[in-house]
Amino acid sequence: MANNPYDEMFKNIARLMEKILSEMPLHDPRIIGFTIISGPPDAAPYFDPSGEDGDEEAEFEVIEGDDCIYITAAVNARAEGAPYVTFQNESVTLCTGGDEETVIDLDCEIDVPHSFYNVQHGVIDAVCRKKNAPDGIARS
Repeated sequence: MANNPYDEMFKNIARLMEKILSEMPLHDPRIIGFTIISGPPDAAPYFDPSGEDGDEEAEFEVIEGDDCIYITAAVNARAEGAPYVTFQNESVTLCTGGDEETVIDLDCEIDVPHSFYNVQHGVIDAVCRKKNAPDGIARS
């Protein structure tokens, strides 16, 4: 059987992924949507404003980083309406399909024109760029 010319490249990618995953910190690694987050930085705590206990999975997840806030939720595939996200200065309105909307209040002001969302494979990912960088320099 002839070797695929890309076999070596795929083996290298697999080895690289194994190395990256083995070197991730042991505290709370997670994969959210299509973003791999190894755990929140010390200065950016994880918070779940949905108020639900660990008994049931939350409707959405919020991770705050140094310059962005990441919001991820599962899309309701049976709903008639399309999922969407609306960005405001200090909050985000999340609709995972249908008529029901969830308003998520944020602890900081976001840069609305540079924030975006993506819906893919039953997951909606929103990236909210913070208005001020950690060093206090305003973003343009």
